[in-house]
Amino acid sequence: MPFELKPSQAKNALSSTYGKNIAINPYQGCVFACEFCSAIKMNYFTGRVEEKWDATGWGEWIDYKTNLVELLHKEREKVRRSKIYFGNATDIYMPIERKLKLVPPILEFFLENPPLELEVQTRGTSRDVKRDIPLLQELSKKTSVLVSYSIHTDRDDVKKVFEPKAPSLIERKRGLKLYFEAGIETRLSCMPILPLNPENYAERFAKYITKWVWIASMNHKQLTQGLFRKHFPEWLDERVVEKAMKRTQKEFQKRGVDCRYRSIEPKAKRKRWVKRQSKIKNRKAKSAKNSNLPNNQPTLF
Repeated sequence: MPFELKPSQAKNALSSTYGKNIAINPYQGCVFACEFCSAIKMNYFTGRVEEKWDATGWGEWIDYKTNLVELLHKEREKVRRSKIYFGNATDIYMPIERKLKLVPPILEFFLENPPLELEVQTRGTSRDVKRDIPLLQELSKKTSVLVSYSIHTDRDDVKKVFEPKAPSLIERKRGLKLYFEAGIETRLSCMPILPLNPENYAERFAKYITKWVWIASMNHKQLTQGLFRKHFPEWLDERVVEKAMKRTQKEFQKRGVDCRYRSIEPKAKRKRWVKRQSKIKNRKAKSAKNSNLPNNQPTLF
């Protein structure tokens, strides 16, 4: 499918992400256009739509950053003291990467300036990920390198609904296997979990995982509720999702693979937690304010 391709100049090579970690993304936008992707909000941040979660045109444009290596040299010290997520808001192995080749110079920079850890995130084809495996092998001698492969289901009919433009499940399995056979640490990312057969899913992918499997439920449910309602209505029930996560965890554990999942808390329990945290925060703020008062000044209530 055709898409708009446009060069851009980034202000910074690195961006803040989870906790104290940072990310680097050579592209904005993604032609894989997964229906559940949190990066859909880039439509809004790049001025293409007026509503934050409007998916109109998602997958039909790519902005590629032409000055990342130059910026990385200016941010060298930050790289060396950080864990870096490579491709957390795009996929660095989209087919256009074959032509633009933005990834190898970045990995070469990391070889000279190793981060504390590097986590590569992708759902690319074996053809596309294969090119940079030698660079990752060299980098893994200098720092911790982990490839997190995104595979959310074992069912092609499910993939067709939620990831119609993404690489096939067979291709992703081949890519994961390439990393495994190259001696690079691998993790399976099932975030979000989609309808699957837990036993078949584990049997299909467990043998290529050296670290662990990470499972979570759908984050931005407003993006996919219509698709679930039409194709898999039973998965709108959180109890069904929770059960699937537990069963999948057990199947991986039976095969000797660590599997972790984030439980779905009932809404009432979640509200109580938020309320409790708010009270604690207010109490701490009040205590800090009182501690700054002079000793001879009474506290007024």
